[in-house]
Amino acid sequence: MSAMFWVAFAFTAYTYVGYPTLLWVWARLRRPGPVYHWGSALPEVAVVIPAYNEQSVIADKLRTVLASHYPRERLRVLVVSDGSSDATLAAARSVSDPRLTVIGRSVRSGKMATVNYAMSLVREPVVIMTDAGEMFDEDTVPRLVARFADPAMGAVSGELGLVALHTGFSRSLGAYWRYEKAIRALEAVVGSVVGVTGPVYAIRRSLFQPMPADTILDDLAIPLEVIRQGYRVGYERRAFAFERATQGGRHEFVRKRRTLAGNYQIIARYWRLLLPQSPIAWQFWSHKVFRLLVPYALVFMLVGTFGLSWPLRPTVLAAQALFYGLALTAVFVQRSKRPWLNIPYAFCLLNWAAVAGSYYYLAGRLSVRWEKVK
Repeated sequence: MSAMFWVAFAFTAYTYVGYPTLLWVWARLRRPGPVYHWGSALPEVAVVIPAYNEQSVIADKLRTVLASHYPRERLRVLVVSDGSSDATLAAARSVSDPRLTVIGRSVRSGKMATVNYAMSLVREPVVIMTDAGEMFDEDTVPRLVARFADPAMGAVSGELGLVALHTGFSRSLGAYWRYEKAIRALEAVVGSVVGVTGPVYAIRRSLFQPMPADTILDDLAIPLEVIRQGYRVGYERRAFAFERATQGGRHEFVRKRRTLAGNYQIIARYWRLLLPQSPIAWQFWSHKVFRLLVPYALVFMLVGTFGLSWPLRPTVLAAQALFYGLALTAVFVQRSKRPWLNIPYAFCLLNWAAVAGSYYYLAGRLSVRWEKVK
């Protein structure tokens, strides 16, 4: 039982500490590559916004995109409404700009099917994918496009900025997101990012392949398809989209449960990228697969603790009891006034979401539609 504890502990420590540390060492040892520039001949760009029931935010989103510091004659924006039942179409069409095209689909078919349809209408060589709820910085478009001057770059992830991080779960999620951003930046240095930021990423139009309509995570499937074709996926930390952080754990739990369930789907479809000859095998295993297994390692750690010798056994048990006790306490108290509860709570919630996600995937309860969390 003691061996069970140490193996589970080493696995968890590697996943959350060892992997980022090794990435950092590799990135420090790696020689910087050449710097590419477009010069004056900037490419034409299309910004694609699939939307469902986004009447409250779509107009503001379009204004931020159309205000981008990019040549007007080379920027086009396409909004495709996926059978919205509210006034999304009217709100989008209220923004008057010749660069804007708004299309409404009468039948709701899900995000991936909407993206596939939108991409069939796009001819610009660079396409920026984004959601309706996240606002763009004025320099987001040019900073994403600049990375495609590198001929090996097939897709580029932008940066999600979480605002209003001063309350409750938002603070712990902010810490978690900063941790994720650091890993993505290191992955981009050593090779390719595994997955992109859904509300703000770009792709070469020539590399896009229509995805099955039941695809849950377009922001993971699309970049993996780019990597499969032999191109890199980069990361531009200065290309911002801003999102209001969730104010409660339930919303974040539902979102992470869906995301982690979608990871199982991606692994099943792109398992060849886990093989040793894959250029991202190490990153894929460490960043995506192992994260799904950590909850079970935590159970093995707890059980294995009883096989430890004295005085290590009571010390480790007390540490685990304290950590999980803090997470449980956070359910019943106002975490914004007790920030030291945020990290244990977020860690446990996200790992529980991984367990729930496996059930949702195996039970076939994944939804391809946008779902609003009340």
